[in-house]
Amino acid sequence: MDANPGIRVGSSSFTNLVYADDTTLFATSSQSAAESLSSFQNAASVLGMHISWPKTKIQNLGTGQPLSDVSVDTHHVECVDNFTYLGSVQSSDGYCRPDIRRRIALAASVMSSLRNIWKDQRLSLSTKSRIYQTLVVSVLLYASETWTLLAADVKTLEAFHMKCQRQILRIRWQDHVRNDEVAARTGLRPVMESIRRRREAIFGHVARMSPNIPAHQALRLQVEASVGRRPDRDWVRSSGRPRNRWIDQLRQDHQRPPADLWRAAIRRGHTGATLRSSTTTR
Repeated sequence: MDANPGIRVGSSSFTNLVYADDTTLFATSSQSAAESLSSFQNAASVLGMHISWPKTKIQNLGTGQPLSDVSVDTHHVECVDNFTYLGSVQSSDGYCRPDIRRRIALAASVMSSLRNIWKDQRLSLSTKSRIYQTLVVSVLLYASETWTLLAADVKTLEAFHMKCQRQILRIRWQDHVRNDEVAARTGLRPVMESIRRRREAIFGHVARMSPNIPAHQALRLQVEASVGRRPDRDWVRSSGRPRNRWIDQLRQDHQRPPADLWRAAIRRGHTGATLRSSTTTR
């Protein structure tokens, strides 16, 4: 069995991510994945817990050789290209379009279930807008802070957002009302503004985590790579045009290097700790 399971980036090692009763194990091959799952099953059984094998899948993320199905202690584990994890679709090609489409479909279902609300003339537009933001936009933008968006994705999200606003205002396409006029009536901002705020919030939250937490370590590696610091001297970027990364979107949002945003997030955390301490003293 591999003595050092997981993946290594420079001097950092990442073995798993744990959330509630869900666990993601990192492996570099199908054989390593099978060994990690077997070891995990043995460790869990000591505590009286067992892996739910029908819900366990193997997925290849990013580059690398395609993985194959494996058998672990007579249990068959399927290799998949898309997997819904914690309500978010993870695609093997790294793009967020499948998750965005799913979010739009779920939000459209909520929008349709509230059609009697949109038709109710006794409710003010302000009330309808708040209901829309609470029940529809929250479903649409679930986990949106983790998306790496293409221009086509942004266009799709904004088109759905505008379609919903027209439905609330009961504006038909034959009425020839411009989008900016619709937005002015509802007072709702573009969804991209909400995504940018969420992205900034999660960046600051992870930056202020303890240095021994894997999420903090992974993000720090990204920030250091953005200023030219390699994880190790043998590390090289893959050939071809680099894809737009999540950290690149953050740079575009603020027109500032990620390293500056990292330092600013840390300072905000220190300031908040000082204020809370002084409040407690009083």
